[in-house]
Amino acid sequence: MAKKRPRREVVILVFRLMSLVILVIPTRIGLVIGQVLGRLSYYILGKERKRALKNLDIAFGNSKSAVEKRDIVKRVFENLGRSAIEVISLQKFTKSGIERYVSCRDIEILKGFVREKRGVICLSAHFGNWEILAHYLSVIGFPMTVIARRVRMDELEEFLGGIRKKNNLNVVYRDASAKEIVDLLRAGGFIGIMPDQDMDSISGVFADFFGKRAWTPSGPSVLNYLTGAPIVPCFIARKGFGHEVLIQKPIELARTGDRVKDIPENTLRCNKAIEENIRKFPDHWVWFHDRWKTKE
Repeated sequence: MAKKRPRREVVILVFRLMSLVILVIPTRIGLVIGQVLGRLSYYILGKERKRALKNLDIAFGNSKSAVEKRDIVKRVFENLGRSAIEVISLQKFTKSGIERYVSCRDIEILKGFVREKRGVICLSAHFGNWEILAHYLSVIGFPMTVIARRVRMDELEEFLGGIRKKNNLNVVYRDASAKEIVDLLRAGGFIGIMPDQDMDSISGVFADFFGKRAWTPSGPSVLNYLTGAPIVPCFIARKGFGHEVLIQKPIELARTGDRVKDIPENTLRCNKAIEENIRKFPDHWVWFHDRWKTKE
């Protein structure tokens, strides 16, 4: 813990300085700064860069050249730099400002479930600016709760909590009880969940992801099994000066009544939905996570 303290202090100092700067400059200029910082991170963070390139080799093999893969990784870092600026900028965005900054495709899919008073499992990933996605859906009136990991830095946690509260975005942390999440779904709530990382501390199954078996959190499939709530893929992609939210049709799920068979099969179908969006926007996903870490 002591070794991590200096690093955390640096992160908090940078965060404070960036917050002060972002508050007084136009968002467009902030995004340019974020892109530059992201590109610098590409060159500085050698371990993450190499892992991202390795993962792209696993996912795309020879279908993409080495030059294409390096270009994707550079854009991943740039997008993350811009996303960080946008998250800090949320403190000065009004609700109408968020609605102007983000457009949405096929929003009627979600509105239909609201009319039916049905809970929805919003399947997403560490893709695009996932924080903006959650805020947008909450701002336009959906009863959003996101399942999040604790930041474990009090100042950052307080900042994120403040802007989430401002935009009526509820948060349930991963150590919450399953009953709390099930109750929210049964009451017609929307639960945002991102099961795209290898975390052996979370219940899951091995399922194909880009042609290779990956340990995958089974939360969406389990919640569907317990509540019947549909799993709706929800993603966000950059579009000009802003973003477009992509709401997709609910995933067709296996419902044989056999939990042992249905949960692995439906987890695979969730992986396929995530993979499909990554293939469309390969520079939007965080490739430097060790996705295939856990072995069978």
